Amino acid sequence: MLNEVIKLVSSTIEPKLLHSCITVIAAFFPGKKIEINPDNSHLNEPISEVNADEVLSASGQLVTYKEVVLKINTVTFDSFKVSWTENNKVIHQKIITSNLTLKEIEDESTLPGKEPLFQILVKRALFIFLKEFIKIDNPWGILTGIRPGKLLLKMEERGLPVENQTKVLTNIYMVSEEKARILQSIVEVQKPYIKRYQTRPDLISIYLSIPFCPSRCFYCSFPSEQLSVSKKSLLSQYLHALVEEIRMTGQVMRDYGLKADNIYIGGGTPTILEVSDLEMLLRVIRDNINTEKDLEFTVEAGRPDTIDLDKLELLKKYGVNRLSINPQSMQEETLKKIGRNHLVSDILDSYSLARELADWVINMDLILGLPGESLAEVSDSLEKVLELKPDNITVHALALKRGSKAWEKNYEHNSRENWVGIENYLSKKIRAAGYRPYYLYRQKNIVGNLENIGYAFPGQECRYNVAIIEEQQNILGLGAGGSSKILQGNNGHVNIYNPIGLNHYLKGFREVHIKRREALLNASQ
Repeated sequence: MLNEVIKLVSSTIEPKLLHSCITVIAAFFPGKKIEINPDNSHLNEPISEVNADEVLSASGQLVTYKEVVLKINTVTFDSFKVSWTENNKVIHQKIITSNLTLKEIEDESTLPGKEPLFQILVKRALFIFLKEFIKIDNPWGILTGIRPGKLLLKMEERGLPVENQTKVLTNIYMVSEEKARILQSIVEVQKPYIKRYQTRPDLISIYLSIPFCPSRCFYCSFPSEQLSVSKKSLLSQYLHALVEEIRMTGQVMRDYGLKADNIYIGGGTPTILEVSDLEMLLRVIRDNINTEKDLEFTVEAGRPDTIDLDKLELLKKYGVNRLSINPQSMQEETLKKIGRNHLVSDILDSYSLARELADWVINMDLILGLPGESLAEVSDSLEKVLELKPDNITVHALALKRGSKAWEKNYEHNSRENWVGIENYLSKKIRAAGYRPYYLYRQKNIVGNLENIGYAFPGQECRYNVAIIEEQQNILGLGAGGSSKILQGNNGHVNIYNPIGLNHYLKGFREVHIKRREALLNASQ
């Protein structure tokens, strides 16, 4: 086990640039605290050499030390001296040379991202050093952003050939060839959707948040409330405010000639609402939001203990055509551990009921890295899901997030498992069943430094998911914690956030609505 705090220090590299390296280090040590230049006294410490084998316990794990210092200093523009020190003893040090020349990058149509060359070189040096020292394979290299696909979209816009795009990913950003291929295939699937967004700026996505759940899952950090008897009054107030926000949004859309391309009701668990409340919400949406003829309308019905025939018939009546029924795991013991109050049989029954009622697209989620699970459990869950033949399968790698029970209990990913290999196994099985990857995003403190990836049968992709990840369409996020993205021409987009806390939302949603209206006005000029 490694020390809780890793101190990154340098006498030649400015702290601002070092801060950009935190995510590279965190990829090797998810959940560990990393400080930048916390104590300059480390910069002049005498160096004493020890053999790296001496820091391993009998079980083969690194011993816990009181102080860990990761030091990097510039030798030349593209070479760096990197060392790992524990209790003032240098455990490992090496001169890392990038072998990446400025000429090579210029020949590749310059860098597609915003990072300057020197910043990339520093990250590469740290990555190479840690990969050798820790002996962990991080397939995403120095790419630490949430949306790695955006680099490929930029290269596409510049007309860079596919083979050169792959070289940029693998040679410069040190992404594995497998991840580069997956990104390339996703870009190909997304092309018609991106074209739709770019040629129809009048089409937007709408997200509505229902931040209530039957219980709080172990890994969840969403701003959702467990719906107890004492929260019923708060739910009523919340729905009243959300209805007002929907009506105001509908008016803005009429003022600017906008139509909903996608409506996504998420949470929380939207199907926790009583039938009367759910119908009221759907009716308000229908009466106030102008929609495109081929509207994509999604409702998260993630918890099978909130699904029944009356609610499903209501969703069908109001034009919902996509459902998420999310098991996360098909293991009874795991469901108990993560705080889900239902059985695997409940998932199967809910799925069967939905399939019999309507021809909607159904998504099912699985999570890698749940407590006590390894390849055997994950593989069994996948087989059970594949037997159902859902239209979409989303595989999440568990991310440790502040505010979750996992974070509060200092939960750590099982580092003994080969999560990269497990995910590759799942990916091959899913693709062999006829699905293809269509969107991908990453998070901090994620198991195996992997990603969340959505698979779909051809033609069954979720347009909203593509829009939210690739940021090519205006998105209006309504309700507590709702996030809006308003495109600003060639100047990227602006993010506008609703308050997360329910009481703060009730007081502040009108003010946020004014900001959204102003951003849409600026975008239209």
